[in-house]
Amino acid sequence: MMRIITLASFVVVVSLLLATTINANSQFEENPDDKRNISQIIVARGYAEEDHHVVTPDGFILSLQRIPASRYQPNPAPYAANGKPAVILQHGVEDIGTSWVIQENVYQSLGFILADAGFDVWISNVRGTTYSNSHIKYNPTQKEFWAWSFDQMAEYDLPTVVDYVLGVTGHETVGYAGHSQGTTMGFIAFTNPELVKKINLFVAFAPVVRVTHCTSELLDVMADLDLANILELLGEKAFLPDTPTMQKLMPVLCGASPDMCQNFLGLIMGFDLSNINNTRLPVIMAHEPGGTSVQNVVHWSQCKKHGYRKYSYGPLGNLEKYGQLEPPSYNITEFLAPVIIFYGGHDDLADLTDVEWLIPQLGDHLLYQKFMPSYSHIDFVWGENAYQWIYNDAVSFLQKYAPTSTSQTHVSL
Repeated sequence: MMRIITLASFVVVVSLLLATTINANSQFEENPDDKRNISQIIVARGYAEEDHHVVTPDGFILSLQRIPASRYQPNPAPYAANGKPAVILQHGVEDIGTSWVIQENVYQSLGFILADAGFDVWISNVRGTTYSNSHIKYNPTQKEFWAWSFDQMAEYDLPTVVDYVLGVTGHETVGYAGHSQGTTMGFIAFTNPELVKKINLFVAFAPVVRVTHCTSELLDVMADLDLANILELLGEKAFLPDTPTMQKLMPVLCGASPDMCQNFLGLIMGFDLSNINNTRLPVIMAHEPGGTSVQNVVHWSQCKKHGYRKYSYGPLGNLEKYGQLEPPSYNITEFLAPVIIFYGGHDDLADLTDVEWLIPQLGDHLLYQKFMPSYSHIDFVWGENAYQWIYNDAVSFLQKYAPTSTSQTHVSL
């Protein structure tokens, strides 16, 4: 009951704060990046950019942003193979691909770092997010559009994106770097031997598999309550979707009260501001949250309570879907891809206990691991110094395992 009161009180406080700060909007100095979409942000930094779309087997239209050349270089081969090794960047839950290019300086964002290091960069946006909010049959007002979780992202979205990128680039393999839920998709999908043949390296930032020890307040509340039924009764299908209203309000909220913004994000994924540029936070929040389905968030709450397994549709639904009363568990020991992982000591979602459980399960597939004691969950994409302590290592390994060498000098470990 205390958690419910706390959450309700938080919503009231946010509403009051918005009411008192919205009139101060004229005093808030907007950044041009607030209103730029991901493609416009990339171009504004001096990089070539391509927008691609691909349809999953179950009908979702996924958006991909490609950075095919380094800064101020012409696109070497528009919508075609350019001879460079390719890498896919996959965002986490309630996030979007913008996080890979959102930093104030280009040398701080992994998308730009990889492009300057000679990679053909592909930024993927999963179903139900700002840039992948279409379906060949359903629209977002229909419940069928939102009937999925990270099960389907791993089964459909990731393999579809991999095959599309390989088809355009002409390579046999591609690098894959994921953050948070982006790693979950990889750890599930890369149990498929045929798909693993197409992956030269998996880079896992803040890996999330088992969330038994996760301390996220949001997942705790959802695990304690039958939130799926509550939200269904309220007619909710999308969870914290990105809207024009959110894009207008969040910069004002963050500019007026960074602490309140921190608490808001903390309910979703948990983080502190010690490694994040506070002056850049309003820009970041102009693009967040990216949106997901209620079913996906409920799935995470189920995993918090019952372990690393597929979505539960209830006994009868499970019997129809899986042929058994309980959903099947995922077996991490079936994972097959070469992987390097980066994890933090202040991470509420990828809790240290759960990551330390994961590491020995990976066996010889784990090539490298790095522990950042001060890092929280979101620092791996928004941290000011991630380019120094995290990305430098990741780029070196991606270069080492790339299918073709680049003309760029390798970054030293």
